[in-house]
Amino acid sequence: MKRTATLGLASLLALAACTDQVPLPGGASTFRVVITQVNGADAPSEDAPLPANRGDREDTWAFEIETRSPYGEPVDFDGTVRLSVEPGTVLGVTGEGAAGRNIKVVGGKAKGIATVSAVYGPARLWVEDLGYSPVPLSEKPACSNGKDDDGDVLIDFPADPGCAFADDDNEDVGTFAAGISPPVHYELPRISDIQGLGATTPFPYEAIEINTHRPKPLVVTRIASDGFYVTDLSEQATGYNHIFAFNFSTPPGMRVCDRVTFLTGTVVEFFGFTELSFPSYVVSYPLEGEDTCEVPEPAVLEDATIGNSDAMEKLESGLVRIEGFRVATKFGPKPVVDNIPDADHSNCDLNGDGQVDFESQAEGACSDACAADPECTEWTSYSARGNYKVFKGNTQIQIQTGTAAGFDPTGHKGEVLDAVTGTLRNFSGGSLNWTVETRCSDDLVCQTQGCVKATVPSTKACVRLRTIDDNDQGSN
Repeated sequence: MKRTATLGLASLLALAACTDQVPLPGGASTFRVVITQVNGADAPSEDAPLPANRGDREDTWAFEIETRSPYGEPVDFDGTVRLSVEPGTVLGVTGEGAAGRNIKVVGGKAKGIATVSAVYGPARLWVEDLGYSPVPLSEKPACSNGKDDDGDVLIDFPADPGCAFADDDNEDVGTFAAGISPPVHYELPRISDIQGLGATTPFPYEAIEINTHRPKPLVVTRIASDGFYVTDLSEQATGYNHIFAFNFSTPPGMRVCDRVTFLTGTVVEFFGFTELSFPSYVVSYPLEGEDTCEVPEPAVLEDATIGNSDAMEKLESGLVRIEGFRVATKFGPKPVVDNIPDADHSNCDLNGDGQVDFESQAEGACSDACAADPECTEWTSYSARGNYKVFKGNTQIQIQTGTAAGFDPTGHKGEVLDAVTGTLRNFSGGSLNWTVETRCSDDLVCQTQGCVKATVPSTKACVRLRTIDDNDQGSN
């Protein structure tokens, strides 16, 4: 026992000796970042956030930076740090030692004003030491002077990893010390913010949580084979309040009239059509006999609206209706002869390879002739996607009625449709960019086979509310 104890004491002494030789970490480890003002006033509180910034305005954040050690103590540090904001973008920085989106830290401290845009939700200012020391290129900075200044056999930007950019005057890597501010509170984006109140979204390829905490709910207006459509009832008068969530398949357990209480996804412009890809969502649902379906009545598309791209953008992905339009009369599978389509000849795939080659003079000219004729639907396009042309006078638009299983469009050539209701989809290719897609047979009104005979209210059309003992209820 005595021998064992002696060995143990010796081991402890040896360990202590080794421990004494380990240097304590020091230098810059992180930055304490504080936002002192936003737009010249106190930073917004969580209970009173600023509206989401769509990238159409500039906000100013006054900040202070202090360098800290691994133990949280202030340390002396001189260097240039890079500023960024997440989510959003830093447009520029002002203050002593500021250049672009960078600012010099002297004696471990710096302060300035960051101009930011496209910020939303709980946004934070990031500070990082990248070893970046920007100088004008006219001064021949170290990262573009053709020399190996730091002796690592690598020369200049982008070969030398210590060169952040070509105007970097320091080939050494930085400490990579970083720090973030407490959150600056903005609202989450509404659907209209994501739509950008225009043709394109201000948040392309960003993963975003949509603001579902609105005075009125977000309601599901359509369930499709590849996703679902949602309308924000709080912004009916504003427009731009509809969006399609691309789910790759029919969303299980969801129905028309459901209220969306949580919705996130990646914002994408798919050939001009704003959509939310890879969505995550939570829904609540009305019960039959106890609740009211809140799907709004469709907007009726007048001739002037169809001809106005801005007016149509306001309704993208929304529920709309056209009335009194006639199915194309020149609508048939046979190839067009001499660029003159007729009732049986509207196919511009003249060589029979299954597609219209727009680089082919013959097929391109045929397609152009059909597109210019309000009464012509090009057959190849119809067979591929199910879209076909309807017209009223000189006004034309495409519809897709594949969900009305009893209706064969080619059997109704030249027939007037009393009403067609559906969601409005945009596709930037071709001359007709807008398509009304029906949701079910309730959306198609005509006086012949395959239609309903009168319009159905939105609270009833394509609606199947759950009951208390619904078998689906446990999985929703």
